[in-house]
Amino acid sequence: MLKILPLLLLCTACSDVDDGRTNAGSSARSDFATQTGAPAPDYRALLKQPALVEEGVRELKVASSPPADAKSVGDTWIARLKDRGALLGYGLAGKGPDGAVELIDTGLTEREFKVWTAKRGWTVPRHIRWGFAPEMSLGAVSKAAGRGIRFWPASTARTGAQHQALYNGRIELRDGCFFVGEFGKPADRLAWFHAEIGLDIDDAGYFILRDRVTGQTLARVGEALSWSGPPSAVIDEAARTRLQNKCGSAEINIVGAPQSTERFLAQYPH
Repeated sequence: MLKILPLLLLCTACSDVDDGRTNAGSSARSDFATQTGAPAPDYRALLKQPALVEEGVRELKVASSPPADAKSVGDTWIARLKDRGALLGYGLAGKGPDGAVELIDTGLTEREFKVWTAKRGWTVPRHIRWGFAPEMSLGAVSKAAGRGIRFWPASTARTGAQHQALYNGRIELRDGCFFVGEFGKPADRLAWFHAEIGLDIDDAGYFILRDRVTGQTLARVGEALSWSGPPSAVIDEAARTRLQNKCGSAEINIVGAPQSTERFLAQYPH
């Protein structure tokens, strides 16, 4: 029995392209950037670039049989990870809710997990299969992109399993703030991203969304986008307050890990 906690995937849509942008420092919009549209880059060429790191969960496989107190051991580790804010999901043996824990997906990298458990003197049970988040290769916001925005609206907690219904829309950068409109609606809600999404500027000067694990370009801000949803993410109150102080009190809309519709079609041609 698998239990997934609501804490990245993709799909398709389409729309016309506008190249609506002003550079950071433009006198048109204070000291912050605006990019409400963008032409798609050559995603076929970009997709041929090697990933910095392979995506996907890292695993520590089972190496022993369950002990007699397996249920108690599993419950203890679930509680520890919940307290740490690093439990993405877990699985129980059997079909009912009373089975022993047999797998745990953590929101920590394997390195972070080893440091955390070693500091506390804990022995990691090997009858449980452990899943770890991949290391991220990139920072959240490049120095060049950071000069053009007021606040980067993304979680710091890693992302667990997500719903997989098809969502589409457009994200706009306006005067340093990110707004989203879904299903053809105006972009009037504040966008919020998963921790694995970062911001950069490409060689043509466009703000782009990048996968912080693989380093790959997912979209230019302003393109038609698609994402799986409804996505969930951790938004702590301090971050929520700071975002709304910087960008206004509009409703926050979690977009998770969006990618360009053109990129999706280039990767999975019909």
